[in-house]
Amino acid sequence: MIRKYQANDVEKVLNIWLKASVQSHKFVSEEYWQNMVPVIKKYYLPNTDSFVFEDKHKIKGFMSIIDEKHLGALFVAPEFQNQKIGTKLINYAKRRYPELTLKVFIKNIDALRFYQRNNFKIIAEQTDDDTKEIELLMSWSLESKTGNQRKPGDS
Repeated sequence: MIRKYQANDVEKVLNIWLKASVQSHKFVSEEYWQNMVPVIKKYYLPNTDSFVFEDKHKIKGFMSIIDEKHLGALFVAPEFQNQKIGTKLINYAKRRYPELTLKVFIKNIDALRFYQRNNFKIIAEQTDDDTKEIELLMSWSLESKTGNQRKPGDS
C-alpha cells in the first residue's frame, strides 16, 4: 500500500535512503551520504510531498515530490529491490502529477534504465555541484510516449 509519509516514518525512511544511496552510488563516498542525513531529516522530508510503500506494516520504499513536479527521491530498501516497488511508486506519482522531472547520476545505470523503461526522457546533462558527478535531467509527462534511449558509455 502506498500512503502519505508521516513524521513518525522519519527514521525508517532515512534508513532506507542511506542504505540505498550508499549501495547505488558507489562512485560517491559513503561519508557524503552520511553527512546528508541531517539535511534530509530537517529540511528535505518536511518540505516535500512524500509517500511510502508499506507492506505488512513495514516500510519498504518511499518517494518525494518537490514543488508538485520534481521527483527528488525514489528509494527502495536494498533487500526489497526488484519486487516492482519502485514501479508501483512511479506509477502512483504519474497518476497524481501530470508531469515529472528528476535528476539521476549517469553512473547509476540501474536507475537510469529504470526511468527510461518508465518513459522518462533525457533533457539535459549537467554536473552536480556537491559531488562533481555528471547527472542527467529527465522528464515525463502524460503526453510522453517513449524515453530517449541512452546506453552506458554514451556521451
